[in-house]
Amino acid sequence: MYSADYIDITINIINAVICLLILFFAVTSEYRELKRSRIFIRIIIVNIIGLFVIITENIFDIKAIMENTILMKSLVILIPLFGPVILIFYIELILTILKERTVISKTAVYAAYIAIATCIIDIISTIILVPITMYYMTDISHYIVLRELDKWLLFSRFLSFGCIAIGTGLLVAYNKILSKREFITLLSYAVLPITAILIELFLWRLTLINFSITLAILIYYASIQSELSQQIKQKELELTKSKVSIMLSQIQPHFLYNALSAIAQLCDEDPEKAKKATLDFSKYLRSNMESLNDKGLISVEKEIEHVKGYLGLEKSMYREALNVIYNIESGGFMLPPLSIQPIVENAVKHGIGQKEGGGTITISVSETANEFIVSVSDDGAGYNADNFAEESKTHIGINNVTQRLKEQCGGTLIISSKEKIGTNAVIKIPKILIKH
Repeated sequence: MYSADYIDITINIINAVICLLILFFAVTSEYRELKRSRIFIRIIIVNIIGLFVIITENIFDIKAIMENTILMKSLVILIPLFGPVILIFYIELILTILKERTVISKTAVYAAYIAIATCIIDIISTIILVPITMYYMTDISHYIVLRELDKWLLFSRFLSFGCIAIGTGLLVAYNKILSKREFITLLSYAVLPITAILIELFLWRLTLINFSITLAILIYYASIQSELSQQIKQKELELTKSKVSIMLSQIQPHFLYNALSAIAQLCDEDPEKAKKATLDFSKYLRSNMESLNDKGLISVEKEIEHVKGYLGLEKSMYREALNVIYNIESGGFMLPPLSIQPIVENAVKHGIGQKEGGGTITISVSETANEFIVSVSDDGAGYNADNFAEESKTHIGINNVTQRLKEQCGGTLIISSKEKIGTNAVIKIPKILIKH
């Protein structure tokens, strides 16, 4: 065994250990379910398998492999397969990240398919040509066989260059939608292997391709995963600010003053109703405070309880002018906190409150085969749909509900209204997304 073989074995063992550690952290990461993370994990796994195959091959002398069993010969066949497989995942990773940011052109998609097809051709040629060549290995001809394998290796490297070139072209074409760190990190998947291949062409006994891939994996994990973590934390911060703005828009001084004044009046007129209003007031405040600690989704039952507390307070102020009907036919699903309450508040203030003599709010929860449906309708003043786009800029709660439904559970909020007839707001949440 040459000294270069010992160097190869040492380098590849270090590579394997590094990749195993990165794989552990990637699999246990809270972001492992993201598509880009799943692709990254597949790249690590393929590289680890390739490294163990190479380490096994390096332990044996090339001539010994040629004279040994079919199992030993298969090592030489397996080694070239891992590079093209990793390149396929690399192209898929680039496409996934680009699609997260923008709508990519058909030309870019076709270019990616060509790159993947190039890798598949490389894999097929390896599976067909290498075994045929190795079949004719003998003690006399093994050097000739090695020369033939070198010719095939040059062809395989040419295909790899083509795939890497296409991936680099995609990155350059869409570099404006990527951060500088993302661009450099993804480009390292191209630059490092190309550099390693060029070095190998001049120093055949020194194999650096797997070291370059491991280094690219390490750079990706340290850079992109860190940036992904920052992006998700930023979204969580914006979500918290969104919920705070909703809560503050609801707990306004005039509302608290009116609620407490109504309770004080009820204490003289009807102590039992005053007691109930006080409990509703306590429940309302507690639910608003708890919503700030709910980082994920909550049950629709919990949200409805919050709505009942809010409407109990409004009922103590509007008295007979406000009627509420609950039509709960379904349940057991999740939605963002403070999703229904702002809609109900909108119905009270801008619907019932603007109609002489008051009116009725109906809250319905139902389901179909594919989605859960929450409906809040009123027979209040209504509004002109043509003017709603301008007016809705002041409805912070409704806009936030729409955004959070979309981001957290793939839900939608559709509001329709007619002047002097009333308003209907419908939340639809897909069942498939909830299950996942």
